[in-house]
Amino acid sequence: MTNFQQILVCATPGSGQCGEKGGRELLELFRREVERLGYSPEIVQRNPCSRRHHEGPVVFIFPDDVWYTEVAPDDVGEIVENHPPKDEARTR
Repeated sequence: MTNFQQILVCATPGSGQCGEKGGRELLELFRREVERLGYSPEIVQRNPCSRRHHEGPVVFIFPDDVWYTEVAPDDVGEIVENHPPKDEARTR
């Protein structure tokens, strides 16, 4: 089992892509939420295009191997709560 965790947010720019559907905003919201909880915002990264635009924006939790589709800003807190960052990612 790894002691490393990432929240990967698709924010690919372009017409019909996750970035246009709110992925860019979600990326910042996830970073702020984990930082608010005392974790490094670096665990939240922009995901390379997953080719799941029709389900976007999408969020992938590694290593839990969980995909979230059609993620909205109101989902951020619940997703972080369901997949709390590992203690090693704490900044304080």
